[in-house]
Amino acid sequence: MAVLVGLCGAGFARAQTAGAGASPARPAPRFGGQLRARGETASPLSYATPGALRASEFGILRTRLSVDAVPAMGVRVFAQLQDSRTAGTEASTASNEKNVDLHQGYVDLPDLWGKPLLLRIGRQELAYGDGRLVSPLDWSAVGRAWDGVKLAASPEGWAADVFVTKLKETGGLKRDTLFSGLYVSYRGLRGHELDAYAFSRDQGDGTLVGESGRKGNLSERTVGSRLKGKAGRADYSAEAAWQFGRQAGDAVRAYAGAATAGYTFDAAWKPRLGVEATYASGDKDPGDARRGTFDPLFPFGHMYQGFQDLFGWKNGEDWSVTGRVQPGGTWELRADYHAFRLAQARDGWYDAATAQTRRDATGSSGRDVGHEADLTAKLVVREAVKLWFGVSRFWNSSFVKRSGGGGDRNWAFLQATVDF
Repeated sequence: MAVLVGLCGAGFARAQTAGAGASPARPAPRFGGQLRARGETASPLSYATPGALRASEFGILRTRLSVDAVPAMGVRVFAQLQDSRTAGTEASTASNEKNVDLHQGYVDLPDLWGKPLLLRIGRQELAYGDGRLVSPLDWSAVGRAWDGVKLAASPEGWAADVFVTKLKETGGLKRDTLFSGLYVSYRGLRGHELDAYAFSRDQGDGTLVGESGRKGNLSERTVGSRLKGKAGRADYSAEAAWQFGRQAGDAVRAYAGAATAGYTFDAAWKPRLGVEATYASGDKDPGDARRGTFDPLFPFGHMYQGFQDLFGWKNGEDWSVTGRVQPGGTWELRADYHAFRLAQARDGWYDAATAQTRRDATGSSGRDVGHEADLTAKLVVREAVKLWFGVSRFWNSSFVKRSGGGGDRNWAFLQATVDF
């Protein structure tokens, strides 16, 4: 946020140094973009349906073009177009499949009333904390953005955002899908971060289905806190969140937590060893009109519960170990191991996109989902060119075997990014 205020403030600084009678000088518009291509292979493709238990290879191309301009003193405009396509899904490369969309487009008004306040209006990305609950999900070929208004304050040692956004236009404010929130951060302790937040989701179109089978609306609140920091070569983080409200007549009562600890050794390759434990509550009884399944809202799931995106922060436990080295300065090598279990046996197995993969309402399939090992590498080829590639193996356990099978899963990817 300080960077954004600085960009707009440049117009003020130049105006103050201009001679009497001269037109205020403004920074020239800045153009930029990114070209990203990724290939993936997976076998089986998915455990969700029997027809998906086969190998699959696909390629993704994402192109972003942006312009950043200060058209007048105290006004910043940012627009970003995005084209996203998957190889083989077009009729031909000569056809127009209408893949281009506006990813971001907003106006910034900084230094409101001479205070450290910034008002942003329009389509914008949102990212808070470690991205466990709100993230633009940059791994995705499409990503996430929200239409709305955000007011950001940055007094010394503090940062606070309050926002109201619309996810879906249904016809009337009461029937739309809305996401709003307040996120407050304290940075007064050097090397440490302390956050508190409250998020709200409301959907009034009556399409959600409750445990009784009846349709209804959503009125849900998520509150939580996060602590993160470093002490010498050790680092840590801890986050806890609670959810309450109503969904299609069901009472929502859910919670989740995550904790990490790591240590970076004093060695040439900067080796780091870390551990992480996450838990998200599940539903004990699928027919009691009380929903205990934690919903992680808009998570950057790919960053945490394994690179295969098979497991999410929803009705689950994940115990993981991470090792990382940085040889040569341009390489980063990383290895991760995960052990996945359901929190409640009668609730579902959910993926990183929060979608249900399978469910055994009897609970007879057990809680052990499987184990995953990921090996990844990042390489900075040139200042603007980066490569990222990896391989992964998932070994299924009792829940997968008893609920439909599907064998173990291999997955690999290669991604190239050019920023300009």
